[in-house]
Amino acid sequence: MNRDRATYGSIEAKYDEWVDIVASKPAVAPAELPAQRPYTPEPEHDDMAKTIHAGIGFGIAALLLLLAVWAFVVAAKWTDLERAGAATGYTLVGLFLVVSGVGGIIATWNHNFRVLARGGGGSH
Repeated sequence: MNRDRATYGSIEAKYDEWVDIVASKPAVAPAELPAQRPYTPEPEHDDMAKTIHAGIGFGIAALLLLLAVWAFVVAAKWTDLERAGAATGYTLVGLFLVVSGVGGIIATWNHNFRVLARGGGGSH
């Protein structure tokens, strides 16, 4: 490709000037890294804290299950009033609350009594 000197000559001159400026500067000294501290794992949580956290998780899950029961009771009342749409809606809400409550119980049990019981310096 043939490049015309008037257009590309000024760009080449600026680049050559930049290369000369960079070459004339002294090299940057590498920064020293801070002294490395030895790894010390976090202290293990005591069983009381684990029990309290499990109680909170199970309590929230139980509350979700109570809301599910309430949703099923309300669905039955809407069925008695021959309002099938509302009954279906409350039944679906009850089903989702049952799934979330049971899932919360399983997740709380798994985390508190399987994940935390492993130890080994995890992310907690």
